[in-house]
Amino acid sequence: MYIMYMSVEMPVSQARAELGPVTSRAEFNGETTYLLKHGHRAAAVVPAAVAELVEQIEDLLDRDAVAEVLAKLAAGTEESVPFVRRTRRQTS
Repeated sequence: MYIMYMSVEMPVSQARAELGPVTSRAEFNGETTYLLKHGHRAAAVVPAAVAELVEQIEDLLDRDAVAEVLAKLAAGTEESVPFVRRTRRQTS
């Protein structure tokens, strides 16, 4: 599947007033709209197919990570399971 990628940025206040058109552009044009708070990207409206793909990738990564830890636990080479944050906060 080919996902056309275009992106725009707009303040949350503007997106609030234009939510219908913003979601339509995501759904029908494949457009990603980054919502800005105080000039920084705070959230995004993306096509559902993109969000679903990200969820599938996360599920695969989680499954592989769990399988790896379970194998280490079974082998006795791992005693605890550390929490690892996969996302980073954007500081720019």
